[in-house]
Amino acid sequence: MLTTPHLQLIPCTPAHFEAALAGHHVLAAVLGVAAEAGWPGSAEAQAALAPGYQHLRRDPSLQPWWIYLLVHREARQLIGLAGFKGRPDEQGAVEIGYSVAEAFRGQGLATEAARALVQYALAQPAVRRVTALTQPRRNASCRVLEKAGLAYEGPVLDPNWGEVWQWGRLRPAAAPVAAGLRAAGLALVLALLGSCGRETEKPAAAPPAAAPEAPAVVDAGQALFEQNCALCHGPDGKRGLNGAHDLTKSNLNQMGRAYMVTHGMGKMPAFQGQLTPEQIEQVAAYSLTLK
Repeated sequence: MLTTPHLQLIPCTPAHFEAALAGHHVLAAVLGVAAEAGWPGSAEAQAALAPGYQHLRRDPSLQPWWIYLLVHREARQLIGLAGFKGRPDEQGAVEIGYSVAEAFRGQGLATEAARALVQYALAQPAVRRVTALTQPRRNASCRVLEKAGLAYEGPVLDPNWGEVWQWGRLRPAAAPVAAGLRAAGLALVLALLGSCGRETEKPAAAPPAAAPEAPAVVDAGQALFEQNCALCHGPDGKRGLNGAHDLTKSNLNQMGRAYMVTHGMGKMPAFQGQLTPEQIEQVAAYSLTLK
């Protein structure tokens, strides 16, 4: 169970699912609390109960990465749902969602629930990134996610909802080391760099003749971009053929661009089956240099 100043987030067990499907008053009775009439807060959340139950029955170990029941601690009322949409994927990303009954909105409770999910997720070694989706316009959910530390990453296509906005937050970088240790580490690195590529130290001698200049190497991301993207975007990213966006004006960061290249959008095809994940990251990184 996760706890915030005003909420308890209770992992939804199969027994809880069965009670919820029988009626929210039945679930409230099982939990020993009252039931808010508007529970769980949205038709989409209500519709998720039956398939959520079936998924958990097939895979009980999914429970920590599934649905949590929101109980208001002071009011002792069941007021909503929150949770994850599955385990961390191969890239270490998890997606969160939440729904609060209308009578309890505007009190910061959705933000508390979102923060609790984010903190739990980022404390798990397998998680590198937390994501969420909202409707493609500014709304209350956008503010909730911003307060929970997620940043807008850009529009993406969802197979069920069409174009939506994606938000994300990366695992924080490791805390800085103490000043003395950092200085010692820097000295060691400099010493290693100074000795890299040569044997024991020798007396100073005349500098060697300059090596012939190596031929220019084309950036791998640039080569992939020119091969796969330049037709529509143009070599400078501004062409706009077939509805292609002007890459010099796009606000997407590298993560958002990599997502777009992977999954496609509108007339833009998905390159997931054509390029490796490393190649997609190279294309996304190169596209940022066109800004």
